[in-house]
Amino acid sequence: MAGVTDRAFRSVAKSEGAALVFTGLISADGLVRDSRKSHRMMAFLPEERPIGVQLFGSDPEIVAEAAREVEKLKPNLIDLNFGCPVRKVVKCGAGAALLKDPGRIRALVKAVVSAVSIPVSGKIRSGWDESHPVAVEVSRILEEEGACAVTVHARTKKMRFGGRADWSVIRKVKEAISLPVIGNGDVLSPEDGRRMLEETGCDLVMIGRGALGRPWIFRQMNHYLTTGEKLNDPSFGERIEVCLKHYTLSLRLLGKARGVKEMRKHIGWYLRGMPGSRQVRQEIFSITDPGKVESRLRHYADQLES
Repeated sequence: MAGVTDRAFRSVAKSEGAALVFTGLISADGLVRDSRKSHRMMAFLPEERPIGVQLFGSDPEIVAEAAREVEKLKPNLIDLNFGCPVRKVVKCGAGAALLKDPGRIRALVKAVVSAVSIPVSGKIRSGWDESHPVAVEVSRILEEEGACAVTVHARTKKMRFGGRADWSVIRKVKEAISLPVIGNGDVLSPEDGRRMLEETGCDLVMIGRGALGRPWIFRQMNHYLTTGEKLNDPSFGERIEVCLKHYTLSLRLLGKARGVKEMRKHIGWYLRGMPGSRQVRQEIFSITDPGKVESRLRHYADQLES
């Protein structure tokens, strides 16, 4: 979800029913060095609450110092990432690399919990690879050191985002600790969400890639879990209206030039599966004028509804 979960995306997700959102992955070292990019990434809007700021790093002192900097913004929680499989994160000994060093995870959690007064959670994977499952061990460490919750992505680092998530790992963690457990992995529909809750006993369900171009999945899931009734997907025209709402917000928050560029991938996801969308995407990806992008989307919506 790197480069995806910015303020505009999170705001749209919240408006569609997401219960809790997180910032993108922020470097603790970057915050301590006063990196402009890192500080910009942790900014959020009031309507995004409750929100967690997600940090990664490998040095307990540096991550604790970064956490104190984050606390100044008063987010609802700080989330420590021990699951990111991306090369540039792993090669510096952070993210999923820490699954090979539970002792350092303990030191990191202890340092951050001691440094701030707001809740601290952690996100993990099932292990580095299938031969080294550590989810239960690491979750117990999080609980022992004062974390408020743990998110379990039911894949190993080696799997990255491929293969099938093994939800039994989430169940094992839930049975081993008393902390709230958030399940993650392969939730692409309301039915998937309910099945994860039933099969694992987890307290909450995290949706990542399943929300790309489909932020209404949160509203659909809330309705399905509450009533047992499935809401239909929005019409093509309604989908484009949500896309335009997202687009307008992105331009306001990022500026016109950057907003147009950043929204291209989102527009591609919103239009996925619509008749003739390939040609429309190709046209929009070559347009730099913000007004022309909006006009092309509105014209496309009119064509689909006619």
